[in-house]
Amino acid sequence: MPNRKLFLLALLVVGVALFAVGCKSGTKDVETIPAPAEPAVEPVEQPVEQPVEVKDEGWKQERPDAAEVAEPTIAELNAKGVLKTVFFEFDKSDLSDETRALLRANADWMRAHGKYSVVIQGHCDERGTIEYNLALGQRRAAAVRDYLSSLGVETARMRTVSYGEERPADYGHTEGAWAKNRRAEFVIE
Repeated sequence: MPNRKLFLLALLVVGVALFAVGCKSGTKDVETIPAPAEPAVEPVEQPVEQPVEVKDEGWKQERPDAAEVAEPTIAELNAKGVLKTVFFEFDKSDLSDETRALLRANADWMRAHGKYSVVIQGHCDERGTIEYNLALGQRRAAAVRDYLSSLGVETARMRTVSYGEERPADYGHTEGAWAKNRRAEFVIE
């Protein structure tokens, strides 16, 4: 049995030697697995801004289309007082220089807005008879109409009416109140 012990010992030495050689050569034969490659990213094309050609045409202001601009209503025009009221001296239908200046501005507006007609209303203060004040109011309205006509406003676009003392602007009984009532007013139609 001594041979047997010797045999086992030799077997053990050979086994250890083989094991040692196998481990050493195993490290050389191990395949290295490469790390996964980064996924290929295609570059994104950035839009290239094209140069803009600017023509020097100065500043032009374009008018909006007529459909885009809302015209004021007749009620709004009358409320704004685009046509100015003119005033008269006591018992007069003559046009003063101040009155003529206001009427020239009214005529300019009327010529520029030919689609509108106007009613010229003649008014008086409370002094005098009803009949007399109606006639005076009519003379005032007619004087205004005739002057506007001389400035190029078509007579067919104007009509006159007298209210005499019936529609006062101021109900007071003073010279200041009466001065406000001696007038010709415009109503756009």
